[in-house]
Amino acid sequence: MAHPSYVALDFETANYKRTSICSVGMVKVVNHELTETFYTLVNPKDFFATKNIAIHGIHSEDVQNAPDFSYVYPYMLQFIESLPVVAHNAAFDMSVLHASIKAHQFETPDLTYFCSYQLSKKTVATQRNGLKHMMQYYNLDFHGHHDALNDAKACAMITYRLLQHYPSLESVLRVYGKNLQDKDVL
Repeated sequence: MAHPSYVALDFETANYKRTSICSVGMVKVVNHELTETFYTLVNPKDFFATKNIAIHGIHSEDVQNAPDFSYVYPYMLQFIESLPVVAHNAAFDMSVLHASIKAHQFETPDLTYFCSYQLSKKTVATQRNGLKHMMQYYNLDFHGHHDALNDAKACAMITYRLLQHYPSLESVLRVYGKNLQDKDVL
């Protein structure tokens, strides 16, 4: 049986705009092992809403010298390679990625993704399926919710547990996988 490989992704945004990425975290899982991480602050060149700062603790002065999305994006693609991407609440994270790609007039990549939140709702009987709740359900340590890298690590661990209920990652992607290029996805 092939061991699943994927990249868990999480964004934090400066405000309500999908184009206001202020940090990105990614975790690469290959053959059941967390092999690599990617984290950076991102300068959204936009305002920081009080509500968002209260969630993730990132302020405008924190990203003053950080690269912008146009600089970070090629490195993200290099990190992801051709692996499927998973996010806990992919509807949010993938819409952030898509909006940011469009805003910078980049070509939309051929990127397959799936949602660990949706997968958890179909797989385990829990009252709540948020990241924190799924970490508690699987009795996993959680350090620093709403830190993009910590959330990506949490998503990777949850996905690892969820995939144990399925014959293969390919079978999950056949049912739940989506492509960023599909017009009806976002």
